[in-house]
Amino acid sequence: MMAQTGESLPPMLETVLIRLGKAARLNVTQAVKLPYLVDVIATHLLGAPITEGTHETWAYGVVTSEVWHYLDKQEHSPILHLEPVPLHEDKRVVIDVERSAAELTPEQGRIVDFVAEELAVRAVDLGRITKFMNPEISSWGSANRRANLGPDAFERLSDDYQRMAETAASVTLDYLRRNSTRVDNIEDAVA
Repeated sequence: MMAQTGESLPPMLETVLIRLGKAARLNVTQAVKLPYLVDVIATHLLGAPITEGTHETWAYGVVTSEVWHYLDKQEHSPILHLEPVPLHEDKRVVIDVERSAAELTPEQGRIVDFVAEELAVRAVDLGRITKFMNPEISSWGSANRRANLGPDAFERLSDDYQRMAETAASVTLDYLRRNSTRVDNIEDAVA
């Protein structure tokens, strides 16, 4: 069930968003990206995603589309409101309820809490992290495709992989030209 018009969220996605918002001060970008990380970790640890959300590869990283559409049309939301952030174009998500009707298991709750505590990083970093978790996407934003929830995505969430991907992404053709040694004879190069 997709909340394309912003009227409501799937129950578990609403519960996860409320818990994330209570545990960390979220901006809109974090609110639309963190449910993906919850589902990647839940799929790895519990064998299935939690949120009932649709995670898509948008121009600035993976976005949970139901949350985006809900926040875009949230003027009458019973669970949250948005507040402007001084000197910033993003808005803060303020949760107005204590809890949702749906309940998380203790294991699910620990995953959501972990994501809120450890992965609620700067919005620009979340975009980069989620893109590195989905390297098979060659053109971000041209066609919103389903993001990877599988074991590869979980492994790519590791600090080691993220550092390696950041380093690889920073290498340009100009850098290679300036820092490479010309090879005239392949046999000499491999010997």
